[in-house]
Amino acid sequence: MRSRTKDLLIIGFALFAMFLGAGNIIFPPYMGSIAGNRWGLSALGFILTGTGLPMLGVIAVAKAGGTAADISNRVSDNFALVINTVILTFIGPLFAIPRTAATTVELSIRPFMPAEIDSKTLLVVSALGFFMICLFFVLTPNQVIDRIGSILTPVLIVFLLILIITSIVKPIGRAVAPDFSRVDSGLFHLGFSTGYQTMDALASIVFGGTIAHAIFKKGYKGRQASRLMQGVALVAGLGTMLVYVGFAWIGASGSAHLQGIQDRTTLTTTAIELLAGQAGKVILALIIFLACLTTAIGLLLTAGQYFTAILKQRFSFRQVTVFLGLISYLISIMGVEGIINLSTPLLEIIYPVVIVLIVLNLFGEKIKYDEVFVFGVIFSLPLGILQALKTISVTRPQAEQILTHVPLGPQGFAFFIPAIIGCVLGWFYGRHKEAKLTKADSPQE
Repeated sequence: MRSRTKDLLIIGFALFAMFLGAGNIIFPPYMGSIAGNRWGLSALGFILTGTGLPMLGVIAVAKAGGTAADISNRVSDNFALVINTVILTFIGPLFAIPRTAATTVELSIRPFMPAEIDSKTLLVVSALGFFMICLFFVLTPNQVIDRIGSILTPVLIVFLLILIITSIVKPIGRAVAPDFSRVDSGLFHLGFSTGYQTMDALASIVFGGTIAHAIFKKGYKGRQASRLMQGVALVAGLGTMLVYVGFAWIGASGSAHLQGIQDRTTLTTTAIELLAGQAGKVILALIIFLACLTTAIGLLLTAGQYFTAILKQRFSFRQVTVFLGLISYLISIMGVEGIINLSTPLLEIIYPVVIVLIVLNLFGEKIKYDEVFVFGVIFSLPLGILQALKTISVTRPQAEQILTHVPLGPQGFAFFIPAIIGCVLGWFYGRHKEAKLTKADSPQE
């Protein structure tokens, strides 16, 4: 195997494993069970936010300059610092890393423990062990990407394929009609918004920088590095798409038995047990452990590098990473559903801004005026806040009423048209500023 092909697969597998964490496993079956025999429409929405946006985010970071700050500094340097800190906090110690530990305990350990063992005690003890393993890998960062891509990911892929192929050859049953009582804005938006919970589009902005660093360290530069980055994104994207479609189908094929289950981890465990019995539970436990471990390692590494840098090396990478691991551990004790409930409204706020930044940076070379970025963000943010208020029971009626008057608001895409309007106005404003400067600089007669 040629060196470039080997690097492509190892780094691509590493990125796939870094993306494939807790939410990527538990959300597709949950979504598929609700959508039932129309699961394909929800799966399409999920793929757009769970696969499409993250892969575009990685490419956008590469095109913008190769670091997380590059994707947002055309708004302003201060904005870049704020948005990146918010993203790193969300996908780091506040939500994503704690959820990997909690999901590992609930799906990989709890099903095999005696019923009399207290769940909270089990979570406290097991999550501590999980983070100790993560820190073992992360505190030798020069080898992390190769370890994930060449050792952990191939094992993970084999286990995933076993369950997906089983669901095709011998499905749980027949998909039934969708459970519309649990759908707010249509089946497509069910998948689209559920994809937010993977947090992968947020992660792509910072993972892109980590992967670019790994590529540069292997000696790739310029166009060669950019091409390899695109190939890596494609490998990771195809892998996550296969998993999402496969696990959405598992949920849909068992929808007759699963639609009444509210807890996502319980639903996933039940679906796999219906599909493959006790052997399926063991395979799922191994999948969850490997998927969550690789994601937590990638997130801890990335967050540790970022916060070490912005703290101006006042603390060592080791000190910062151990502190982030401790914070993540304490939040993980909330459990999966508690973390999801806390994160949902905040993700609704941040995702429209991130989507705008990713899309604009894909065409950054053709966008002359920075005001396009500024106005696009400004116009999308209030609609994200409004969408977030819809997820909170106290403010839900008022938010829903307002959203009925916003184009695409009832469908869950209220930010879309305002973001476009903002970008257009930004272009005109930038052109107007340029004309004024040109006129001021021209010689007076």
